Amino acid sequence: MQGGRISRGWALAKKSWAVLKADRSLLLFPIVSGACALVAGAILFAPGVALYAQDSQEAWLIGFGIVAAYALTFIGIFFATALAGAAVKSLQGQDTSLGDGVAVARSRIGQIALWALVQTTVGLILNAIQSALRENPLVGAIVSGLLNFAWQVVTFFVIPIIAIEGLGPVQAIKHSAKVLRERWGEGLVGTVSIGGLIGLVAILPAILLGVAGGVLTKTALPLGIAMIAVAVVIVLVAGLVASTLTAIFRVALYLYATEGKTVGGFEPAELDGAFAPRKARFGRA
Repeated sequence: MQGGRISRGWALAKKSWAVLKADRSLLLFPIVSGACALVAGAILFAPGVALYAQDSQEAWLIGFGIVAAYALTFIGIFFATALAGAAVKSLQGQDTSLGDGVAVARSRIGQIALWALVQTTVGLILNAIQSALRENPLVGAIVSGLLNFAWQVVTFFVIPIIAIEGLGPVQAIKHSAKVLRERWGEGLVGTVSIGGLIGLVAILPAILLGVAGGVLTKTALPLGIAMIAVAVVIVLVAGLVASTLTAIFRVALYLYATEGKTVGGFEPAELDGAFAPRKARFGRA
């Protein structure tokens, strides 16, 4: 089963890469999102750090941290929605631009703000659960991990739904769960991870390069620093590409699940195998 999922993942990654190669403007969305997040995070969290330095009250850090967490989540969802909106056109063979996607996100600004609030709240709850079980970190990690997995599955199509359908958070979650249930059935135990495959291929060599660079800093400092810098760049680029390919795939999968049509060169058999129902554990690979 695992081998089958990996092979399907590579096939889907190649198709997603072909779409990205034909429309490289899609890669701008995570780049701009990351830049905006860095600026917003520094602006919003810095006051909390400064106030904490004055009187050592953790409430400052918590308060500004929550505000910053919401802002960063909002930014991430805004540009994810923009990317999904642009990906719809790109998958259909149309030319797109950063402005096209941003226009879609701006038209869904209310839904994005509410979904960011939901995501931030869920993230805080999961962190609270893990903290409550800190005396048994393994149990805490397992419980929060299972809850997070369930949440990721049920909300798998929320971003495409917001971008394409314009639904609010509650309706989007219900629709996402309904689409998954009707197309792939109950009890899903896994999904093909395009981002994970791309990240694995890129990050492992980057780690080796970074470790080698760290060793070389003792005898050849400039070369060691250069190798570490290259490793960091590889990781960043891999992350950008992986997130973009995942977004493209998710939109293509949603269009297939809801409209029964394949776009961007994807094949029905590939998309049908994107999720693994529980019965597949003891059945086909």
